Amino acid sequence: MNLNRLKYYLKDGMGNTAIESAIVLPLFLLFILGILQLGYIMWGYISLEYALSYTARYAFVHPTSTSSQLKNYAASTIDLGSAITFSASISSVSADITGTFSFTPFYLPMNPITITANVHQVLPTS
Repeated sequence: MNLNRLKYYLKDGMGNTAIESAIVLPLFLLFILGILQLGYIMWGYISLEYALSYTARYAFVHPTSTSSQLKNYAASTIDLGSAITFSASISSVSADITGTFSFTPFYLPMNPITITANVHQVLPTS
């Protein structure tokens, strides 16, 4: 009797879809969330490059600006909160602006991802 019941359960395929979904769904969600986080990282990098580019142009047009003015201008060009930080140093002939984008993945136990970019802008002389 038990052997017949076992054969019946092995032939019955009513729960196959539920079992396959339980196996595939976590992998699918992991893949989708990975794509979203990769998109956010790329967005942060492009925003960082955009801010540094516009700040270098600002430094060229306003050669008497201070480093705090350059940092404030870079921070005002984008809105990613505290994910991006800027630093600037100015000499009489050039301005160096550095930006750092840091991101911590929220569903994988990973170290924070940090992207740093630097722009060296030669300033006009009078």
